[in-house]
Amino acid sequence: MRTRDLAGVLVVPPVLGALLGAAGGWLWWTWWGPAPQGKIYDTPAGKAWYPDPFDPGITRDFSGTATYVVIAFGLALLLGLAGGWLARNRAVAGIVAVLVGAGLGVLVMTLLGESFSPADPATLLAGHKAGDTLPGHLTVASWTPYLAWPVGAMLAYLVLMLSLNPTTAGESVRPEQPSAAPAPQG
Repeated sequence: MRTRDLAGVLVVPPVLGALLGAAGGWLWWTWWGPAPQGKIYDTPAGKAWYPDPFDPGITRDFSGTATYVVIAFGLALLLGLAGGWLARNRAVAGIVAVLVGAGLGVLVMTLLGESFSPADPATLLAGHKAGDTLPGHLTVASWTPYLAWPVGAMLAYLVLMLSLNPTTAGESVRPEQPSAAPAPQG
């Protein structure tokens, strides 16, 4: 029974992380999409693609990244709660499994969400002329939004583990030792 419990703790969170990552990738694309249409413009620095002449792409980049963080953090909380519940008697193994699940969630969500998106218009500029219309590309603007998965999962895991711990901060984890009987007075 103990080996089966440990196997469940080590297998379920990574599988759940991958499944939640797939759901997150689809949800990320659905919430962000459809891809914005933009035009190629001649600029002093060369050709550039902008979704709107008054917004040089920053708003749409932020929107895709912010959407990623919101979805990833919410799904990571679910992963951390499920992993914490499964690992309530095996905390260290649970931490490892939940972190692996969070890593798989990051990978699957990013790859799947970006695979639905058209190619990055910046890479297509050479084959097009100014005035051509191209769709935008869904991407995460930097590396820090990817931390939503492990931070969210570990936060939920920690809260669940602390709430399931039967001891309070002032109590000893070990059972009380009987005190020695007082020496007889003579």
